[in-house]
Amino acid sequence: MATTRSKAERFDKSYRALRIYWPTRWRLQLAARTDRRAGLPIGLSSDTTPVLRDLVARRDDACEHERTRYPTAVQPLNVRLAQLDADVASLERMLEERTAEAVRATAAPTERQLALRHAGEQDLPAALVRQRRETDHRRLAEAATAAQADAQQRLDATRGEHAQLEAKRQSRADVARSRVLRYVHYADRLAAIYRRALVRRHPQREALVQAWSTDLYPPPAWVLADELVPSHRTTGAAA
Repeated sequence: MATTRSKAERFDKSYRALRIYWPTRWRLQLAARTDRRAGLPIGLSSDTTPVLRDLVARRDDACEHERTRYPTAVQPLNVRLAQLDADVASLERMLEERTAEAVRATAAPTERQLALRHAGEQDLPAALVRQRRETDHRRLAEAATAAQADAQQRLDATRGEHAQLEAKRQSRADVARSRVLRYVHYADRLAAIYRRALVRRHPQREALVQAWSTDLYPPPAWVLADELVPSHRTTGAAA
């Protein structure tokens, strides 16, 4: 289930805000004076003037652009992560098998195994046969231990790559969110400039100052939620 967090909890407030240049400020102030003479706003909603509706529309376009650009950016990561999930499951099974084999191979041989004679060893002394069986056992144990270590190393490397790609995907999700919140903040500042100029000499200034707000609609739900990154079984932290 997606969880929501505030902007302050998710993002650093020290990010660089978009600049408002004087031509933009001048156009907003001019539009406010024109709307004031036309008797706007009609009502106390933020969408009662063409300027505010345009700000909301442009802001929503920017949010949707970031939302649709994110899946394209992380598609290669999702494909590779799916491959790694399958590789991790396969390597875990391999490690279990090789660990069991290593346990069997490193177990102390029985006297019957040490006295076992192979073809061509019927005439050899018992001590030499025992030495040969001990050497064979040591070689098998070393090979099984090396195979187990190799499987563990491959599994660790795959888990490490998985964790790195997950972090990269999360970073790209946070970048998409921060871009949206940056533009949301920018649109709110533009609306505040327009509002100050509009109510300055408005015939209903007192009512607008007390009851009318140009706070635009809140950011899309996906910006403050964890829905960009799908939940899945954690493989990078398992040992």
